[in-house]
Amino acid sequence: MRRLILIFFVFVVLGVCLALVFREDSGYVMVAFAGWQLQTSLLFAGAVVLVGLWLLLTLWRLLVAGALLPRATRRWRAQRRARKARHAMYTGLRKFTEGRWARAEAEVQRLAERNEAPGINYLFAAMAAQRQGNTVDRDRHIEQAAGKEGASEQAVLLTQAQLQIEQGQHTEALASLARLHELEPQHPYVLELYAQQCARSADYAKLRLLVPALYKNGDLNAKRVDALAAAAWSDAFVRAGEDVSALNEAWKKVPKRLRQNSQVLTVYARRLHVAGGDEQAAKLIRGYLKRQWDPALALLFGDLATRDTKSQLTTVEHWLKQYGEEPELLLVAGQLCLRSQLWGRARSYFETSLKSLSRPEALMELGRLFEQLQQPEQARMAYRQGLEMHLQAAS
Repeated sequence: MRRLILIFFVFVVLGVCLALVFREDSGYVMVAFAGWQLQTSLLFAGAVVLVGLWLLLTLWRLLVAGALLPRATRRWRAQRRARKARHAMYTGLRKFTEGRWARAEAEVQRLAERNEAPGINYLFAAMAAQRQGNTVDRDRHIEQAAGKEGASEQAVLLTQAQLQIEQGQHTEALASLARLHELEPQHPYVLELYAQQCARSADYAKLRLLVPALYKNGDLNAKRVDALAAAAWSDAFVRAGEDVSALNEAWKKVPKRLRQNSQVLTVYARRLHVAGGDEQAAKLIRGYLKRQWDPALALLFGDLATRDTKSQLTTVEHWLKQYGEEPELLLVAGQLCLRSQLWGRARSYFETSLKSLSRPEALMELGRLFEQLQQPEQARMAYRQGLEMHLQAAS
């Protein structure tokens, strides 16, 4: 509309200017053709030519617009459908964030095929369906998303695996994550989910294969990776049974980083103790506790039957000076004194340990000591207190 007004204004101004120019002498134009003659003023002839050109241009534009009308109509309709599809998707996403799962599912899938990235619509529809507890529709939406624009195979598989884990379908999730790992072997989140699922499904052999990649990828939490790796290698030690050679072979395959992990070392040393490798277990524990404190390893050290109990006791007393009167060390020192028939020192260690922290083990050991000292009443009292404490801890 503005354009028409501007053109009209230009013509008016132009007409006024021409009228002023041709006011004194309007001139004339004569056209002769086939015996006909037409004579008029120059101003009028110019106006006729301009109007004629304008009419021709307008006619041409109408003809072109008419020829292209179907294409323009189709483009307009396509844009209108796309706007509706986007609006439906945005509405569905808003309902999803509001927790209105049924409405969200209906909206995101309603015009999904008209959207630029229908795969995303179907993935959100799958998530909304699961929130309603409908795994059948969830799987149908995931199948619809596969191969659609906006949803790569990795996106579909990762969404499927997450939903399966959420639903407790661990076997199916493990299969989805295995395929994902083939596609993206260094993907941090895929590695983490796959490792956690292997641990949850007790597939420790596969988890041990993932451990190097878990450590190599710096995006993962180190403590979390340590816990997963410890579970994987603890299983390897258990599978080695009571064969010291098999245990040592399993230990050689443990990554160097994990050899200083107290949880892994505790399991390995305990399995060595069960297999009769107490001397080797004692050496490992001495090496670890020389550098840092760990109560579980200290308690295990007291269970070991080494050839030189005196040297073992000396080591514990050195740790007492290094780490202070830790209840676990006091208990172990008392056990070793009891084993060496050092009754007075054993009683002192047990009683000091109980002052720091009451433990059923210390009371039971104190009961054994009272038996050796021919004090049955005190032995029964210590045993009873230890049993009561054990039952309370179990409940």
